[in-house]
Amino acid sequence: MPSSRDYDFKLDWSVVREASLGPGDEGVLVTETNRRLFARWMAAGHGEWMVPRDAFDIVELGALVGSLCVHDRDEDQDDYLCRVCGSDVAGDIGIDLTGRLMSTYPDLFREAVRAGYDRALATRRPFVAVHLLVRTERASLYPREEARVLHEGLILPVTRSGRGIDCFITHVARLPASALAGDATVGSTCPNGIA
Repeated sequence: MPSSRDYDFKLDWSVVREASLGPGDEGVLVTETNRRLFARWMAAGHGEWMVPRDAFDIVELGALVGSLCVHDRDEDQDDYLCRVCGSDVAGDIGIDLTGRLMSTYPDLFREAVRAGYDRALATRRPFVAVHLLVRTERASLYPREEARVLHEGLILPVTRSGRGIDCFITHVARLPASALAGDATVGSTCPNGIA
């Protein structure tokens, strides 16, 4: 597994808020796109927590492909394999994760992302997390900040097999920097408890 020193940049990743979502929690989501995807997930499950993978056709989601990630659960390795990492996501984090196991991601990034996927797997519910990502070049004297991005990631657990959650579709929406500066939506809470 590569260490964080194997990259020419450093990723600092901090959680602004997070929550598992259930019926009636769509108001917690900041972006309209994530609200629509959550509503589609709820409708596809018909009140159940086992939504079929084919309810989300990547072709139908064409305009969102750049901001989507698709991970398959690898139970044998207790890991997640990234099948698709959208170009917008790869550009923000500085790495194309397609074809990589989550265990190979940079340290803080891996821990934050893994926690969300594990929670969605355990609860069988969608999970939302707002993260502040700061990417800094690795330099000995004066490191330069390359990117500062606020993301709202919506993780939708789905099933290919019908026997359990084995796939996750994640939409990563960029939020305006002003969302951290007192935007009431980002600081709000829901019945499921946003930290």
